[in-house]
Amino acid sequence: MKVRPGDSVSDSAAGRPAATRSMFAPLAARGFRRYYLGQTASAFGDSLTPLAIAFAVLHLTASPVDLGIVVLSTRLPVILLTLLGGAIGDRFSRRTVMLLADLTRFAAHGTTALLLLTGTAHLWMLVALQLVAGAGSAFFNPAAVGLVASLAGKEHLQAANSLISLSRSAASMVALGTAGALVALVGPGWAILVDALTFLVSMAFLYRLPTEERLSADKAVPRTGGGGLLAGIGGGIAEVARRPWLWIWIVHVAIINAIVLSPIMVLGPYVADRQLGGAPAWSAIGIAYAVGGLAGGFVGARWRPARPMVAALLFALLMAPLPALLAVPAEVWLLALAGVGAGMQVVVYNVLQTTAIQRNLPERFVARATSVTMLGALVAAPLGTGLAGPAAAWLGTRPVLVASAVTAVLVTALTLLAPSVWRIRAESS
Repeated sequence: MKVRPGDSVSDSAAGRPAATRSMFAPLAARGFRRYYLGQTASAFGDSLTPLAIAFAVLHLTASPVDLGIVVLSTRLPVILLTLLGGAIGDRFSRRTVMLLADLTRFAAHGTTALLLLTGTAHLWMLVALQLVAGAGSAFFNPAAVGLVASLAGKEHLQAANSLISLSRSAASMVALGTAGALVALVGPGWAILVDALTFLVSMAFLYRLPTEERLSADKAVPRTGGGGLLAGIGGGIAEVARRPWLWIWIVHVAIINAIVLSPIMVLGPYVADRQLGGAPAWSAIGIAYAVGGLAGGFVGARWRPARPMVAALLFALLMAPLPALLAVPAEVWLLALAGVGAGMQVVVYNVLQTTAIQRNLPERFVARATSVTMLGALVAAPLGTGLAGPAAAWLGTRPVLVASAVTAVLVTALTLLAPSVWRIRAESS
């Protein structure tokens, strides 16, 4: 039996309810299935590199300052080039842009692995190569959001975005253990080499998109007339500014990232080290967060709220318990439960936001609107990370974490007062 939008009865032949079938319906499209398999492999590789590159730097220089420089080098190009990546993703073939971005990242990570395996790496080389890899991500990510809409079809967008989030969460959980084993047994260079090879897998699946899907992806966005890429960037920003619901959403994400999520990432390990028994406690909370992400993927795939923006904002309230309990601090099992909620809300929020952009904006603006959304989050996160430590030193860890919890509730409540938030409705099936 074929999967049809609107099915509500059980499929006796398949032996599973219609909600489950609709969750996997995007995989019936050959183009999306190939894209999904390639990105699952790539997500596994992406989750290997942060741990591997961290230990590579520490083995090389044993300097936390040097580690901070390398980490910044992976993020800085994304911040600086994301708007340009969005403009290019809306002007040219998204498939081609993504292939070139994957090729760039393969070259950067492959070279990094080679330098580490041969013992010829220097810090400046790692920084330069991470800058190149970050640039590839800046061009890949906005184009990918637009390509998913072409491959999955409007009726399956939310399920497609949820499946992608599910695979990322699952790949991350597996990769964290794999990365630790590879680094401990054979060294960080091998883990980064595996990541490089996953970009080749992604490229192979992108290249093999069926002909009709390839043409659809290439023609989905006509070239904009005149003005060049700078005008394209300006046009994307203008499209976002014209939609109060979207820029309000971007502001909400930026505040949550800067004042809620960043202090958790900085002060959580500090609290765990001082009062919860050290790294095992923080690791348990991190695993619970990943489990919450998996659960969020299932929720996002099967739940169709009538007002998706309202639903996403209500889910954002699940972020508040984690900083509040860290401020106490509560028992690890309670913090782990809060971590499950926090991980779930991130995925559900992102799935509903991405789907709303894909459904409510003209396709020729999807990549650019996505890049503006990403930029708000990307700029806010390092800003909050940089300020969390000094704020805790000045005010104390507990007041900063309490302020984070209160901010999550107040900012979300204020955002829900905006009329435009309530006007965004899901498309009827």
